[in-house]
Amino acid sequence: MKLDKLLEALGQPIQSFEEETFELFAQELPSQNLGFVNSKASTVELTIAGRDLTIHQSPGVLSSNRAGGTTGAGKQNPSPFPTPFPLSHRRLTKLTRLQTRHFISSALLIIWKVTPLFAEWISSPSALLFQSDILSSDSLVLELGCGISALVGLCLAPRVRGYVLTDQTYVAKFVEQNIAENAHISTSTSKGKPKGKRTKGSATNTGKNNIIFTPLDWETDEATLSLLTGLPDTAGRKSFDAIIACDCIYNEALIDPLVSTCADVCRLRVQESENDLNPSICVVAQQLRDDQVFEGWLARFMESFHTWRVPDELLPDGLKSTSGFVVHIGMLKEAYTP
Repeated sequence: MKLDKLLEALGQPIQSFEEETFELFAQELPSQNLGFVNSKASTVELTIAGRDLTIHQSPGVLSSNRAGGTTGAGKQNPSPFPTPFPLSHRRLTKLTRLQTRHFISSALLIIWKVTPLFAEWISSPSALLFQSDILSSDSLVLELGCGISALVGLCLAPRVRGYVLTDQTYVAKFVEQNIAENAHISTSTSKGKPKGKRTKGSATNTGKNNIIFTPLDWETDEATLSLLTGLPDTAGRKSFDAIIACDCIYNEALIDPLVSTCADVCRLRVQESENDLNPSICVVAQQLRDDQVFEGWLARFMESFHTWRVPDELLPDGLKSTSGFVVHIGMLKEAYTP
């Protein structure tokens, strides 16, 4: 296994979820409201790593009634929030279960502030996972709770062998629309090229259709080898090198299904252990909103995973904990012992 570089950069794993929570939330965190990039626009223009992207979203759903599952299940109440949401409603745990589920399912259809920051960082050749040889042009990556934007996948897919986006079935239309709209990202990773222009670049998977969407409900679906089925080239692999969850944690109702799904996907690598591969790495990025929700997630995550916080010195300024965001890395306990 090739973990030495990663472990040297991360240092000791977290020992106490209470101390980690206190350390993060004792800081003076900037106000991000609920953390939307733009909760009103149907189209958002973003520039990430010198690339222009057009992302379609559905802000109208914030005041609609719609049924769904985790990450938003059951019959929905009208949105408890006006648009844009006021700062006074930041503590999502104060909402009823159905209100929170409506908020969560609605939030899947708009872009969170942490997503562009995380997408730019993790797709950079200088990012921790590439520098430590955890990710490479041969890697397979799965994202949980990708939402509508497909933003992380659009940025990272050109640098890996295959990328699987997963979420509720109802976001598929937007995900596929955004993949098609931003197909130029998959054909070149060189900076400064205008949107839509196909030019020669340094992408490791230039021209390959190596990013797909597969529905996955954390409560009702099982994480199996079928998640790899749609990828055109897996090189015979039966598991993922990395599992990504970007801002998927909003309230206690999501914690156990999310962590259980993370663990189930990582166990696919344990079953493939005869190939002497690194354990699957779970990367969780989130905005620091509510200390109780965060502590609940971390406590549950640490039951299944050895957990490290990515040090601020390895992150860009906008993604540091002092900016109100945090990135953690986990390795399944049954797959690795420090």
